[in-house]
Amino acid sequence: MRSIIKMVGILILFIFPALFVNYFLISFDIYGESGMFISQIGIIGISLAAILLYLRGKRLYEAKTLMLIDGAKSIEDLEELRDKRISYDSKAAVTKAILLKSFSEEEAAKLKKYTNKAADMDHYYSGLIKNADPSLREEYKIRRDNFNKKYKHKSFVYIDFKENLRMSLKWLSGFFIILIGAGLVQKFTTIKDLYVLAYIFQMVFGLGFMINTVIWLSRTLRSYWDKDYI
Repeated sequence: MRSIIKMVGILILFIFPALFVNYFLISFDIYGESGMFISQIGIIGISLAAILLYLRGKRLYEAKTLMLIDGAKSIEDLEELRDKRISYDSKAAVTKAILLKSFSEEEAAKLKKYTNKAADMDHYYSGLIKNADPSLREEYKIRRDNFNKKYKHKSFVYIDFKENLRMSLKWLSGFFIILIGAGLVQKFTTIKDLYVLAYIFQMVFGLGFMINTVIWLSRTLRSYWDKDYI
C-alpha cells in the first residue's frame, strides 16, 4: 500500500502543478507566449520544489529511524519501533539491528522481505551461515555465491518471491480498479467536465499503474526463477 500511495502522490505531483498554473493564468487572462513561458516556469518550479521537499523529508525520516535505533534498549523496543516505522528502508534498518543483537531465521526472513539493497544481503547470508546447523551451512554458502554471481554489482535487488507476488497483485488490482471505475464514469455521466476528468484520470493513473504492474511482474518472475538457487 505504501508504494501505491507513493505512486499516486508522484502522479498528482505531475498533474497538480499544471492544473494550478493554468487556472492561475486563466484567472488573470494571461495568454500567448508570455502565458506559455510563465506556465512552464511555474510547473517546473512547483514540481522541483515538491520533489526536493520529499527527498529532504525522506532523509530526515530515515535519519530519525537510526537515532531511534540507537536509543532502543532491548529487542522488544526494536520490534515495537519497527511496527511504528512506515518505510521499508526503516524496517530493514531496524531488522538489521535486531539481528545484530540476536539472530533468528525469522528475523533474517524479514530482512530479506524489507530490504531491496544488495549490501544488506551480505548481512543476511553471513548471519545464516554463521548460525545455521552445520549440515545447512554449505547450502547457504552456495546460495550466497549464486547471489553474488548474479547481483554482486547491482545496488538494488528484489529476491523475495512472496513479497514480489503480493506487490504485483496489488498493482494489478489497482490497475483494473482504475480502468473499470473510470470507464463506468465515462459511460454513465452526462457531465462533460466529469467525463474529461475521468478520461484524464484513467489515462494518467492507468498508465502509471500499468507500468508498475509490469515492473513488479518482471521482479516476481525473476525471484521465482531464483528462489531455488538464492
